[in-house]
Amino acid sequence: MFEFEKNVVQLFASHNIEFQFNASEHYLISEPVSIIFIHDCSLQGYLAKKSLPGKSIKKIRLWEDDYLHHKEVVDSRVLSIIGISRRIYARETLVKAISQAELKKFLIVNHLNVPIAAKHRYGLFYQQELVAVAAFSRYCPIQDKGITYKSHELIRYCSLLNTTVVGGLSKLISHFELDKNPEHIMTYVDREWSDGSSYQRLGFTVLAETPPQQFWLSPAKFERLSSKYLPEGKSARQMRSEGWTSINNLGNLKLVKFLK
Repeated sequence: MFEFEKNVVQLFASHNIEFQFNASEHYLISEPVSIIFIHDCSLQGYLAKKSLPGKSIKKIRLWEDDYLHHKEVVDSRVLSIIGISRRIYARETLVKAISQAELKKFLIVNHLNVPIAAKHRYGLFYQQELVAVAAFSRYCPIQDKGITYKSHELIRYCSLLNTTVVGGLSKLISHFELDKNPEHIMTYVDREWSDGSSYQRLGFTVLAETPPQQFWLSPAKFERLSSKYLPEGKSARQMRSEGWTSINNLGNLKLVKFLK
């Protein structure tokens, strides 16, 4: 068994989670939500196709390099999906504007993706503790069916490690709507972690699926590079000769919410 697999098995066992282990492609967690946990230790991941009659299915694709570099974040997200996390209700929190520095510090610790700059930044505070953040872009005019909208992008939503803020996303979006009066909100959802249903419950509609993005991975160094930012002068043949492997993620869902 690879070290990656051992770590995931240990995570499940430490919380007394019942699961079935298939040594080739995936884990199936039986309770309380069935998760198809897709991985490939050779860094050639893919989305497995499987169904369990009568079960609620949640599909996750996880890369070994992400697990190595962001283990605490990945563990937190997996456990949250199956209901193992501290639960705070949004009605018990206060919304406050936060600084770029506060946003960056929070995202570095609690999010898988790199921190970003954002025009509008809000935090949820529970007993003076920052437990969730949302970051929105400056407005941009967008046209749809001949109508021009004042549009903003929801760039990031993130909660504190090992914490689920029930209704947190809804509260932050509602506050932004009252504060800035947007006419259109757009966001992207990572298809390796989500099907977008939580956003659809808040009034968003799936507009499109973005194509998969290509990356180059080094199994020896666990380093990842976007195909858009390869070292200058390096060809795909040279990358492969140096031990790099070309992979594609699953792309994103693009969702929009119309408010005009």
